[in-house]
Amino acid sequence: MSTIVVLLLSLPAAYALSIKPVRKWTDTLFFFLSTKMLPVVAGLLPLYLFAQYAGLLDNIWLLILFYTSMNLPIAVWMMRSFLSEVPVEMLEAAQMDGANLIKTLRSVIAPVVTPGIAATALICFIFSWNELLFARVLTATVAETAPVFLTSFVTSQGLFLAQLCAAAFVVSLPVLTAGFAAQDKLVQGLSLGSVK
Repeated sequence: MSTIVVLLLSLPAAYALSIKPVRKWTDTLFFFLSTKMLPVVAGLLPLYLFAQYAGLLDNIWLLILFYTSMNLPIAVWMMRSFLSEVPVEMLEAAQMDGANLIKTLRSVIAPVVTPGIAATALICFIFSWNELLFARVLTATVAETAPVFLTSFVTSQGLFLAQLCAAAFVVSLPVLTAGFAAQDKLVQGLSLGSVK
């Protein structure tokens, strides 16, 4: 869910920063980059207090919101680099045909940068799937994520290594499946712009 929201927000933002640049777009990109400079641990206590005050502890929607906000800056940076490779002539042709912004994004730009969208989606999915710190602190039982579930195999009675290995294999299957399914698009997306 977080990956879908990130893609829906990052595509128009990257469009505004690359194809139709806004004023002071470099300041905007620096702001996005600066959000990744804060250590996650430094923001954990205020976020925990906010979640506690709002009654959102152990809530999956809170994790979706946090994962979206954590992945959005990197997605905008990645999508901006992919969108800057879109030929301007295609956009001018779409504008001459009377396409509005939404139709241009959906019918012209999205098919051209599909490999970039796939690469961005896979990276955001992996980051969200593997995140442990927020999920460990902000969830208990209802919204427990896969990495938090894996930590339950380390108990005071010892480390249940066989069960942990089996569970880790099962938990890694969605990421491996997504990576395998998007393998050709991922390679195209990561090499987009190198040969034109």
